[in-house]
Amino acid sequence: MHFFPRFEETRLVGYAESELQARLRKHVKPVSGVSFSEDSIDYLFNGKWSAEAFSISLKLKVTNNFIPIINGSMLSSEEGTLIRLNFEMFPATKRLLLLWTILTLLITIFFIGLYKAWLYGAISFGFCIVNYILSVENFKIQVRKSKRILDKMLS
Repeated sequence: MHFFPRFEETRLVGYAESELQARLRKHVKPVSGVSFSEDSIDYLFNGKWSAEAFSISLKLKVTNNFIPIINGSMLSSEEGTLIRLNFEMFPATKRLLLLWTILTLLITIFFIGLYKAWLYGAISFGFCIVNYILSVENFKIQVRKSKRILDKMLS
């Protein structure tokens, strides 16, 4: 079990790798550095790709820290193209979740260990658990949303 949520899946699409590359070029805005332009109305994703792999994330109109970064690798086969997908949190989101988890656990230890304030320790620990559960569940919602749009791109 991993502390940070992640999902893996493998898909077989019924077309060649060159067609998949063409779909990536059509629906993924190449990202180089930080740019926030609105000229990419028809793009579904932001990211980068090469001949054998890609790393994309959903294009957003409103900021959301819990969208997954989708790392994929492609392999040609006789039936089409095999795509292996890994859905992970962005590194900054991982750091933020880790920071708040450690901070609330330290506050719990502070209240219970130094002052024997069991109620305050329980409240802090409760915030730790609730924060983690809400973060994981929000990430799962964003993974489902990203999968739907990825299906749209691949079909």
